[in-house]
Amino acid sequence: MSVQEQIVGIGVVLEPSATGNLQVTKLVPGGPAQMQGGMAVGDVLIAVDGSDVRGMSLDKVAPLIRGSVGTQVSLTILRPGSSESVSVTLTRQPTAKLVGLSSGRERMPKDDGAAHGGSFEETIPKQTLDKLRQLRLTMEQERIAVAKEREQSARMQATLEDQVEKLESRCKQLLQALEDLSEGKTTHIDCGHRYLVPWCSKCNA
Repeated sequence: MSVQEQIVGIGVVLEPSATGNLQVTKLVPGGPAQMQGGMAVGDVLIAVDGSDVRGMSLDKVAPLIRGSVGTQVSLTILRPGSSESVSVTLTRQPTAKLVGLSSGRERMPKDDGAAHGGSFEETIPKQTLDKLRQLRLTMEQERIAVAKEREQSARMQATLEDQVEKLESRCKQLLQALEDLSEGKTTHIDCGHRYLVPWCSKCNA
């Protein structure tokens, strides 16, 4: 049997182990199992809320793990190399999507990112991923736009500084020319040809 639907769960991938019990093969990034802690890859699931699930198939165990948002589920697990069971309580979260649930004969399409070989995987919904990708693209475009504005501002600043420097130099030359004229001296400084002044040889050429 294969299904694909929005679910609330704990964010794990379970597959049958060599002993026939379901074993954790992956913690979905951002899922309850990873974020809340207590479970690790290699853990063998032996009970859910006190009900023994040893030897049970995935399609029978998965409904026991799933539930309502904010509710808790108690899992009894065996650590690799240990004979003592450990109890872990996790809070179900609506951050997952069931993308594969198979009996071993029926499998979900590969392009749907489904789990195979009798396993199920809870991942971030495609809609959420699309929004995150769009947000990243928008932020990158804004970053590029800001970088261009800064570059343009830097060029404008350099141009203004150059113009101010030239203007200051011209003012100094004109002031020197006026001082020379006031003292009866002859000056041949170039006025820039914006004004026809008697002491500019080029203006009177």
